[in-house]
Amino acid sequence: MNTAEARASFLAAKLGLSPLTLEMYGKILGHLERECPELPEDPEPLRWALTKAKSVWVRASWWRVWKAFFRWCRWEFNIPNPMERVERPRPPEVEMRALETEDLALVLAAAPRLRDKALLALALDAGIRAAEFGPLQVLDVTRDTIRVTGKGNRQVRVPISPETYHLLRLLANQDGRVLQSFLFPGRNGQRMSRHAVYRIVRQAMERAGIPGPKRGPHALRHSLGKGYIEDGGDMATLQEIMRHADIRTTRGYVSLDMRKVVEAHHRHSPLRAALQGAQGLLWTPNVLEEAEEVLKKT
Repeated sequence: MNTAEARASFLAAKLGLSPLTLEMYGKILGHLERECPELPEDPEPLRWALTKAKSVWVRASWWRVWKAFFRWCRWEFNIPNPMERVERPRPPEVEMRALETEDLALVLAAAPRLRDKALLALALDAGIRAAEFGPLQVLDVTRDTIRVTGKGNRQVRVPISPETYHLLRLLANQDGRVLQSFLFPGRNGQRMSRHAVYRIVRQAMERAGIPGPKRGPHALRHSLGKGYIEDGGDMATLQEIMRHADIRTTRGYVSLDMRKVVEAHHRHSPLRAALQGAQGLLWTPNVLEEAEEVLKKT
């Protein structure tokens, strides 16, 4: 079967997904189309095509999309699914980056414009993702929540703090926008792109002296998760705020809370007791006198 035709049918069937997801699916299936003009029935051409990815992270992204594509083709066209025998690439785990409170204060202070301060505050306060800023409209903001179009084109209400609400109201009233106006407009009044969001956050971090890499909105989102847990917040509520489908994702922020881990380690490590017990053996008066004599001669 022709890969291009199957790709077009698949994308048409997925029109309910967000434009960003559809764009990503189209690009990744474009790589498959170039490498395999005809849909393969065996896994070997797919394994070879995956080797063309520039990194293991890119390879893993291709694998996920191709797996969904061939599963749909199996159901739609009743053809074999060769991806069932293609091993999943497993990139090494990368530690999530979260900033400390002092660094976050510097980042917020480094924002030169009201728009940038409001964007940074919303990313940190509500965990808004880069692609979610563009669709936001003035009417989405209420005193306690903001309506966000998230993954799967699903609209949800996310809580915001009074300080964030104040910044967003100032931003909305700055030039007398109507309710249907974009909250963060880009060029010519169009919705702001995710690339523009990344640029705003990265520039604020650069001005604040925050070293790279990973100077994007996700660092602020991770800072929300880490700070929430550190301050005593519970995982179930954080899962709702962060909009995680699986609480195991939320649990990752517990591992970032090293302050409590370090404090517990200092209390319970056996090293201190062992050193105290050994002190009488190691530091006898004769040993101390000998050490002092050596120091005098040097």
